[in-house]
Amino acid sequence: MKTVSIIIPCYNEETVLPIYFEAVDKVIAGIEGFQVDFILVNDGSKDKTLDVMKELYRKRNDVNIVNLSRNFGQNPALTAGLASSTSDYVIMMDADLQDPVTMIPKICAKFAEGFEVVNPHRASRQTDTSFKRNTAAFFYRFTNSLEGREILPANVNCFRGLSRRAVDVIMALPEKDRLLVNEIPLVGFKTCQIDFEREKRKAGKSKYNIKKMINYAFDIISSGTTKPLYLPIKVGAVSSGVFFLSSLLLLIFYFLGHYGVLSFDVAPLALFTVISFVLFGIAVLLFFIGLLSIYLHNILINTRDRPTYCIDYIYRKEEKE
Repeated sequence: MKTVSIIIPCYNEETVLPIYFEAVDKVIAGIEGFQVDFILVNDGSKDKTLDVMKELYRKRNDVNIVNLSRNFGQNPALTAGLASSTSDYVIMMDADLQDPVTMIPKICAKFAEGFEVVNPHRASRQTDTSFKRNTAAFFYRFTNSLEGREILPANVNCFRGLSRRAVDVIMALPEKDRLLVNEIPLVGFKTCQIDFEREKRKAGKSKYNIKKMINYAFDIISSGTTKPLYLPIKVGAVSSGVFFLSSLLLLIFYFLGHYGVLSFDVAPLALFTVISFVLFGIAVLLFFIGLLSIYLHNILINTRDRPTYCIDYIYRKEEKE
C-alpha cells in the first residue's frame, strides 16, 4: 500500500485544527490503496496551536509534529515538512479548510494514474474582492509574460500533490530560500491540474496582509526570471534616444528663434526639459537600484548558507508504535 503524508503548516491555528481533523476524517477513510498520515508543522505559533497538536498526537496514530524554533514563514515551514517526510507521496495544504479536504481523494486518484505532480487549480476567484481578483490576474499574466512561457501556473498556490521523486528533486535544489510555487513547475515530471472552488476560512484569521503579498510577489518574480535585469539596458537605450531627439529639437528651435523664424524664447522650454529629464532620471535610477537590491537580496540569502528554518523537535508516529 502506498503512503501519503499531508503536510500542514500552522501559525496560530488552535481554533481551526480540530475542525480540520473532524472534516478530513470523513474523507480519508474512503481512500483505497493509500495509507494517509499527517505532518503538522508548528511555525512558531503564539497561541495554543502546539498544545492542540500534542493532543492530536496523543489521541491518534497518524499524526507527526515538526516544531520549529520560531516563526519562519509558510515556505520554510513547508520545506521543513517535506524534509521530514518519508512517504511515497505528499500533499501540501492549509489547515483553514480553504483548501478543501474533499480534494485529497481526487489527488490520490491522480497519483494512482501515474501523475507525480498534481496542481489543484482555483476555477474561480469570485469569493475574493475585486481588487485582489484583478491584481492576481495581472500578476500571473505579467510574471509569465516576462519569461515568455508559463513559469507560474495561474491560480495555483502551495496546495499541491507531489511524488517522492518530485520531492527528492526539489529538496536537492541548491536554493536556501525556497519558493515552492516556482520550484515545483521547474522540476517537471508528469503533471496534471484539477479544478476546485476555494472555500471560506472556517476559523482564525488570514496571515497574509498586503505588505506580505507584495513582498511575496517580488520574491516570486526575482527567483523565477532574470528578465527584469535587462530592463535598465532597454530603458537606458530608449531614454538616451529620447534625450538626444529632444536636445536636437531644442537646438533647432534655438536657431529658428535666433534667425527670427520663431517668435518665442526657447530658454524656458529648454529649462523645463532639462529639469524633467533630471527628475525622471533620478526616479528611474532609484527604481533600478531597488530592482537590483531585490536580486542581491536573493543572492545573499542563497549564498551565506544559513538555514531558512530551525527545528526544535520532531514527534513521529513511529515513536509511539
